[in-house]
Amino acid sequence: MQTRAAPGTQTDWNGTHYETLLTARETGGKLGAFASDAGPGDGPPRHRHLEADEIFVILQGRLRFWRAGETSERSAGEIFHVPAGIEHAFVVVEPARWIAILSPGGLEGFFPAVAAQGLEIPRDVAAIKAIATQFDMEITGPPLGYPER
Repeated sequence: MQTRAAPGTQTDWNGTHYETLLTARETGGKLGAFASDAGPGDGPPRHRHLEADEIFVILQGRLRFWRAGETSERSAGEIFHVPAGIEHAFVVVEPARWIAILSPGGLEGFFPAVAAQGLEIPRDVAAIKAIATQFDMEITGPPLGYPER
């Protein structure tokens, strides 16, 4: 069962603060959006969204993205797009705030779901992978900067 995150839901998980801005429920499934704040070195494991395109809007700081083997950086005022099905990850280079928008929506419920269970990367990666599949996310590798496991 998926956790439903309502707009305004605040979640701290794995070094990042998340705020739900827009849910799939509000948009008939078409969009979901959340804001995130994190410090240097924080970032998700390598993953892909099978159905959803993802757009990052960088509000503050700098992020280093890895997308299908290519690396690039984005700073405040820039955007980064990841098409559905493309493997990607990122790491915070300078303290950052960004908005992630996914179409179709649904990923916004993932963060409250794993945080509610007290799961952490890398300790609980098997359980996190299982939950991720419920939110159109396949975890394919470690966070940037972590060794392969």
